[in-house]
Parts: sequence; C-alpha cells; structure tokens
Amino acid sequence: MRRTPTKVLGLALVTTALVLLSACAPTADPGAASPTPTAVGSQTPTGVTAESSPKECDDVDLIADAKVTGEALSACVIAFSRAAGSGHLHLQSADLTGEADFLFGDAPATSGSFTGSDGTHDFVLTPTEAWVSFDGAWVRADKTSSDYRAVIAATVGQAYRAFADRSAAAALLAAAPGWTVQPDQDTVSLPDGTDVRAWRVHADGPFSAFGVEVKDMTVWLGQGHRVVAIQQTGAFGGIETTTMQQFTAWGEPVKIEVPKG
Repeated sequence: MRRTPTKVLGLALVTTALVLLSACAPTADPGAASPTPTAVGSQTPTGVTAESSPKECDDVDLIADAKVTGEALSACVIAFSRAAGSGHLHLQSADLTGEADFLFGDAPATSGSFTGSDGTHDFVLTPTEAWVSFDGAWVRADKTSSDYRAVIAATVGQAYRAFADRSAAAALLAAAPGWTVQPDQDTVSLPDGTDVRAWRVHADGPFSAFGVEVKDMTVWLGQGHRVVAIQQTGAFGGIETTTMQQFTAWGEPVKIEVPKG
C-alpha cells in the first residue's frame, strides 16, 4: 500500500523547518526521473560561524518581556542563517524524526533523512534537483511521471524552491501578530550533547501563512542571536502536528552529495 501522505508530511516538515531560516532565490523545476544514481557531486559552504549579532538583529532585544515585531524577528533569523552559511537540523514530532545538513546563500542545498511509520527516506534538495530514496533506491523528481515516487519528490522540490524565496521566508515569521521575549533564559539540551542558554521568544497569537495554520510557535535565540531551536504546533492539509526543530553546527563545513543518473 502506498503511504504517500506520510512520505509527503515527513518531507514537508523538514522543508518547513528549513524554510523558516531560508533566504535564497527561487530556481527552476527539477528534471526528469532517472534510475538509481551512480555518481555524486558536492557543494561546500563559504560562510563562517556568526559570533556576534548581525546588524539586522538590532531591533530584537533579548531582554525579559521585550516586544518584537514579526518583521524584525524574521530579518534577524534570516541574517544570522546567511552569516553562518551552513548548519545541521534535528527535527522531532510525534510520528517522525529527521536530520539534515543545509547550506544557505546563492546556491542553497540540503540533504538528510527522515524516519516515519513506513521507514526511512533520504533526500537531497538543490536549486535545480530534488531526489528522494524509496526502499534504498534514489528517485529523481518528475511532476509529470506516472511513478508516484517521482511526483512526491517533485512536490517537495517545488515547495523548497518556492519557500526559499527571501520574501516568502520573511513572510512566515512576519505573519505572527507579534513576538514577546519570555522571562529568564532556558537551558536547551541539543542533540550534539551541548547545553545552550537561550531566550524563549513566543508568538503573541496564532497566525497563518502559505496554507499553514500555526496555533503556537516559539523561537529560542542564544548569544549573538544564534538560532537554537524552533517549536511550532500547526496544521497543513488537515493534519495537525507539533514539531521541535533544533539547530547545531552553525558555520561548520557541510558536504551535500548530489545523486546523478
């Protein structure tokens, strides 16, 4: 039985997590389907770890009860991610877990995997290609294919590119009615074994953007406005879920291997 909704949801969650930080330009649709790849390419980041706050974060005061506009928070998060250039995402929801390395900049890319009720799927998304593995075999995106796997890959690739537009990424966080820095800092335990002190910035109310109804959302920002974690409860396509996204390895080297048929 084809559990396509689960596969689409899993990739959509990972894509949404990266979209919240993305600040790159849209690109063309992926190409046609091809067999299991036999060659790989790679990309490497050019950014460095952001040790101090970007100037775009000047309007995001990390002090208790500070009010922050959606536009200011969006600009800050995007600026930090672009300054770092690369990082690693860990995603957890009730039914899915995911891991991804990512690159920001003029040639955005991400690769990783997610595990759900129907197993583990790897994925690679670049400005021009989208690949997803099914039962260990890579499938390249093709929205016109009769192969449902290629259509799933195309759907995810198109979403990644559409939301990767800088204005779209900005609109997601900016859509909130406002944000408030909560009292005191939290100690956030990250998957890499480190503990980070971070301010909890909470949305002042529910909001919607691009078909996603967000009921609740919190962004954790650390020293230098480092993006530490994002938690949100929202619904897309009638499916509601709560996801926790944690970010590590900001600015560290990342290699994205691109399958080639």
